[in-house]
Amino acid sequence: MHSIEIAEIGKRYWLPENLGECDRRQYLDISKLVLMYQMAEISLEEFRVLGLYALLNMVPEESALENIQDEKWENIYILSELLNSFFTIDADGRMHLIQDYIHNPVKSVKYKLRTLYGPKDSFSDITYGQLEDGVGELQNFLKSGEIQSLVKLFAIFYKFKGEKYHQINLEQRVKFFDHLDIRYVYGFYLLFVSFFNFLTKECIIAVDGKELDLTILFKSAENTETDTTQPEGLGMRSTSFQLAESGVFGTLKELREMDAMTVLIRMYDLVIRAQREERERQEAEDKAKEQS
Repeated sequence: MHSIEIAEIGKRYWLPENLGECDRRQYLDISKLVLMYQMAEISLEEFRVLGLYALLNMVPEESALENIQDEKWENIYILSELLNSFFTIDADGRMHLIQDYIHNPVKSVKYKLRTLYGPKDSFSDITYGQLEDGVGELQNFLKSGEIQSLVKLFAIFYKFKGEKYHQINLEQRVKFFDHLDIRYVYGFYLLFVSFFNFLTKECIIAVDGKELDLTILFKSAENTETDTTQPEGLGMRSTSFQLAESGVFGTLKELREMDAMTVLIRMYDLVIRAQREERERQEAEDKAKEQS
């Protein structure tokens, strides 16, 4: 958190350094500004100034005294530069939004007199079908840029209490969300991207006292050192059919209704076994060549 102290009035304010430090209201407001900035509707300077007001829950007001107004805007502009901490800058000078959080700031949404509930922190309560379809819609959006894909992504994960994902008619649910505030839609997209980044690059979990590096599921078969950051890297549709054909998890329907993390852990076990068998086979072949 950035600390802002205004000595004249004896007050101190705390300003989030990135999206992961925002509360629910801040997260939704900043998500909309991020969308506006990425669509070139506002400049970086406007994003920072509007973002400063949003994070501090303040409303811009004009002062009747011109010299006071100029001084105020100068101070606001200086303070707004603190929002640069929401981004990293690559070697080419491009700014990238920092997305390194997996907690859900918006766990529920009230819409059309009803309440929908989103995934828990770390997406710990989702099914494999939700993960598979969510990655598919993320891929669609990255290719087409159509907001409709993000509405569908939201519909995949936000459900009514007690509702099961396989019970939902997605097309009807997307139509139901015809007037949903874009802050919820784009805010969830940013969260899902952050979670997907974690899953593919950093996801190491402890099971029975052992650390399992699930990122190996998302690495190229040709080069295990190369992280795949695009959704198609997992080939989840193809993987699902292969698993269903093997009968490891039962039918495709049964697979999609299973807990996502349980499936990924089992997939990890299958990959490790396959690697070990391949290594043993190669060692046996090498030994046979030496003896011949």
